[in-house]
Amino acid sequence: MFDKNKENNSLIWVYDIIDISLMKGAPFKTKTECAKTLGINRGTVRLYLNSGKLCKNKWIFSYIPLTEKELSKWKIPSKVIEIIIGELLGDGHIRKSRGNIRGEARLEFTFSVKNLQYVKYLKYEALNFVCTDSEPTPWPSSRHGNLEPTQYWFSTKSLPIFSELHNSWYKKINGKYKKVLPINIEKLLTPVGLAHWIMGDGYYNKSGSNVIICTDNFTENEVLKLIEVLDNNFGLKSTKKKRISSKGNLMWRIYISKLSMKKLKELVIPYFISDMLYKLNIK
Repeated sequence: MFDKNKENNSLIWVYDIIDISLMKGAPFKTKTECAKTLGINRGTVRLYLNSGKLCKNKWIFSYIPLTEKELSKWKIPSKVIEIIIGELLGDGHIRKSRGNIRGEARLEFTFSVKNLQYVKYLKYEALNFVCTDSEPTPWPSSRHGNLEPTQYWFSTKSLPIFSELHNSWYKKINGKYKKVLPINIEKLLTPVGLAHWIMGDGYYNKSGSNVIICTDNFTENEVLKLIEVLDNNFGLKSTKKKRISSKGNLMWRIYISKLSMKKLKELVIPYFISDMLYKLNIK
């Protein structure tokens, strides 16, 4: 696709891989024109031009026009987006870049050590398209002596998609960003997302023979909306139950009816990893 030797006064084609579109003003006649339009330096254009690598995780530079099929290799697969939606309903957190006007947001996770296999599955398999190959970070780390890790943390790459998601999943309240439920959650949640939501933030309730989803950070109205979505999207019946935290805060959790457990398992088992099947009472 890319020929590093094709520089003979060629036009410079620049594509935005977020929506697979040609950048405004492209093709550019010179590297200087390209750099000025995009707000980067000429050396950066030279570095990425015809390299087959993304600049700032969103632009691809080429001496020849590229087809949608050629560009699709950089587009985040729809299944990865569905997984991200499920993880955001749980403990997944989007952090915005600070101090860099061009910085993009990233998705972060922290799991207890007992879920290390799930951490590795997320990082190296489910979300590998948006992650690096680095190891998850243990806490306490080796800097704290010989203490055994109790948690593992990792983040994705900083990408425009996470900045977009931050706009719909977070609202600034009293100077701090708080996660909120997107108004179009009904269109976003799929069986893939539901499976990851439960793997990340659900557990099996033996006394009720059902699954409980920890929605502690959502408001009562948001929990009611999620209950409605579970019914409308999947035909799953559920109820809300209140819980008082150790700090005295009122929280709400979703109790999926035991009468819907058969349907729930049919929906999500294809997307569960074996290490997490215990959350459905499957051994």
